[in-house]
Amino acid sequence: MLIQTVFGLMVALFYAYVSFNDKLLPDADASKGRTPSSRDRGEEGERQVSAELRWHLARLCGDDWLVLDGLILIHAPGSTFPTAEIDHLAITPFGIFVIEMKHWRGVVTRGETDETLALTTVDGQRLVRTSPLRQNAAKVRFLRDLLPPRLWIVEGLGVFSHEAAMVAPTLPAALLERSELYRHRRVRQQQFARTGTGRLPIRTIADVILQHADTRPEALAEHRERIQEARARGQG
Repeated sequence: MLIQTVFGLMVALFYAYVSFNDKLLPDADASKGRTPSSRDRGEEGERQVSAELRWHLARLCGDDWLVLDGLILIHAPGSTFPTAEIDHLAITPFGIFVIEMKHWRGVVTRGETDETLALTTVDGQRLVRTSPLRQNAAKVRFLRDLLPPRLWIVEGLGVFSHEAAMVAPTLPAALLERSELYRHRRVRQQQFARTGTGRLPIRTIADVILQHADTRPEALAEHRERIQEARARGQG
């Protein structure tokens, strides 16, 4: 009860802060006469998360890590949807992290089912969205099946990149605000160290995964086009 009360106060302060900033600092693109599209905003969020991931991993691991952005997995060749997109795949000496990025703006709380989340925007709209953990589930399973089961951690994460995103504390710990990324990485590194397992071989893991990926420059655009066509036909 106390947690809910404190969170309610934080939400009220959060909305007041965001509304004040909106009035004080109008959107830069809007001031130039251009309204950014959801794709533009999403791509900006992906750039921010990618940059911060690289910065954090360099602090924690030196140069022994790899981040793959916009990776297209070939997880079901020959099917209607043969590929899946991973926004960011972080391969580290202490685990493999499959990151689904969301550039949502507002307060993120539990949805009606484990597969959904509720996004309450600053203007009071309540939107039901698919949880990034649900979107990640099949990709995480696929990668786990590829790798030997010797404590090679494959974890799915949902990261909310917008600075005006607040994640409810009652949600799973795998749902993170962007500012929580470094601490999450640091905790996972320490947990892995306590297992006594040696550092994971980055290059070996990457080679296995890339054998099941489409690394052509046009692969991402083709994947997104298939998704759009399926939605237009009512299949997605």
